[in-house]
Amino acid sequence: MGSLIIYFLVGMVILATSSLAFGASISTPLSFNLIGASDNVEVPAPSVNITSIDFIQEVAEDGVIETDAINFSIGNEDTLNSHSYEVCLVMEGPIGVFNPSAGGTPACTTTSSIPASSIVTNQLISTTNATKISDLLNISVSVEELS
Repeated sequence: MGSLIIYFLVGMVILATSSLAFGASISTPLSFNLIGASDNVEVPAPSVNITSIDFIQEVAEDGVIETDAINFSIGNEDTLNSHSYEVCLVMEGPIGVFNPSAGGTPACTTTSSIPASSIVTNQLISTTNATKISDLLNISVSVEELS
């Protein structure tokens, strides 16, 4: 019975010490970390969206369906300004095998200037090698606003 009291007291000392060591206390109000920056600058919403992604598929020599390109639409959601964008594509499949290959030239396309609140269709990105649909594990599409 006496050892339980000692364990309890030691536990309370450890809890109090760790709370003070990490700069927190019971009276510290909870707050959210803002993603913007340390000075809490608001991060604006992106001015672009990509829709209608279609994989261009073909049958390989061994009869397996594969893809080496995508066709997509891109929309400028900025209601005031026109923008052009660079869109890049990376496909993974099988595990650890990337198309285009890691460290190689990325598969990208640059759009023309898209007017405010407009959508441009039939944009195409082709990769250097085809990826079998059955091996496709991950697809990453990135967009950078150029102007």
